[in-house]
Amino acid sequence: MRTVTAALPALVLVSACAHTLRIPQPAPGGPGDALPPLPPAVIAVPLTADVRTTLQGLDAEVPREVGTDGAFRPIGPLPVSVRYRVTRAPFRFEARDGVLRAETVLQLSAEACASNPLGVPLPLIGNVCQPIASCGVGEAPRRIVVATQTRVRLDPSWRVIAETVPEAPRVIDRCELTPFRVDVSGFVSNVVLQEVARATAQLDQRIAERGDLRPLGERVWAGLQASVPLADGFSLTLSPEAVLAAPLTLDETTVRTQVGVVARPAVVAGGARMNAPTPLPMLTEAQVGGDGFALTLDAAVGFEEVTRIASQEFVGRTLDLDGHRVEVRSLRASGYGRALLFEVGVRFADGVFEGQQGTVHLVGVPAYDAARGELVVRDVDYTLESQSALVEVGEWFLRGGLRDAIAAHARIPLGERVARLRTGAQQALTRTLAQGTRMEGSLGAVTPIGAFVTGGGVTVRVRVEGTARVVQDADALGLTGARRANE
Repeated sequence: MRTVTAALPALVLVSACAHTLRIPQPAPGGPGDALPPLPPAVIAVPLTADVRTTLQGLDAEVPREVGTDGAFRPIGPLPVSVRYRVTRAPFRFEARDGVLRAETVLQLSAEACASNPLGVPLPLIGNVCQPIASCGVGEAPRRIVVATQTRVRLDPSWRVIAETVPEAPRVIDRCELTPFRVDVSGFVSNVVLQEVARATAQLDQRIAERGDLRPLGERVWAGLQASVPLADGFSLTLSPEAVLAAPLTLDETTVRTQVGVVARPAVVAGGARMNAPTPLPMLTEAQVGGDGFALTLDAAVGFEEVTRIASQEFVGRTLDLDGHRVEVRSLRASGYGRALLFEVGVRFADGVFEGQQGTVHLVGVPAYDAARGELVVRDVDYTLESQSALVEVGEWFLRGGLRDAIAAHARIPLGERVARLRTGAQQALTRTLAQGTRMEGSLGAVTPIGAFVTGGGVTVRVRVEGTARVVQDADALGLTGARRANE
């Protein structure tokens, strides 16, 4: 834009009455910038629940001892009755590959007796069931390992689902009663396994009853959609749009997952907004990162404010332009495509055009100087129309530094405003979303993204790094045997 076109005398008309230098308006600069879409960010929601209460409940619900209470009981078609006693050790819990395994060791002692299948008294023993064999009696008890596997997952419908399946019993020391070769091991382990299956079914059902997280999700979702007013007529909006949930992990004491709310957080001009709420989306299973977070902050400056601040620097001043004096009588800023257009009304104080007035047009590109915290104008130059007309005034006007003066002094201080908005946003990020649910945010470094000329002025967009997470009181969920406060 610094190349001066050939002189066009017809564009410079000097009126002896008005003493006015007429310079044509520049051609329209086109539409302004469309602000780029807000970048997504993830608000972390780590969920951790202590499962020890639940596991202790499982251990309590499975009997520590089962048996025949000392009485012989017939089993199968053989004329054999069996009495047994089984004790078990406390359950031992182990997490492996996302599955919680519960294991106990059974200790078995058993005796078998023979009776007359036809009811006819036998010689010497009559109708008495005569003991004929035993195992674990007068010797170390026989051992059987009984175990279950529990997998817990988050369903897309916001429900916690627990699925428990038994393992096949593992006999360490078989209890086989001779001479009929009656194997009591499998029979007894199945009896205990039925008790374990009953207890774990109750556990799965209890988690299913308590594991509906949708009401909580809806309350948190509504809290995240609420717009929070800040200083200077700005507001914080998070604009959540999706929810991700990592697969649940288990260890011997804890169930964990990381939920991530995908949002487009921003500080924007305008008070608290009442946007139409969107329904809670389904959960999407995906790996979720940490609680890194970035907030977009838009500091808008209207053309009127740019005009006011620039006018304070120039209007009424007489500039020395390459040895000639020019008085600045007016200044107005407006949009010129993706640039700023400055219409500067001047009066020539000497030379051949002394006393005459004119309006020259300069165009510059707005930018944000983060080090100074200022909106500045760069690459300032005359429009082609002003360049062409000012050739008639003299090269001195073009060389005289008006461009440099605009670039040096047309600065809008925004640092304090950005700092206030950042502080307000950090305070707004830390708040209660629902009972037992709190969002905590912390903001750090500010990085400029750009300055954009819009229909109403210039918007400076910066990115503020930080963290944001939602902290949930796990006991309030009631998933692990702890009752909710209202129960």
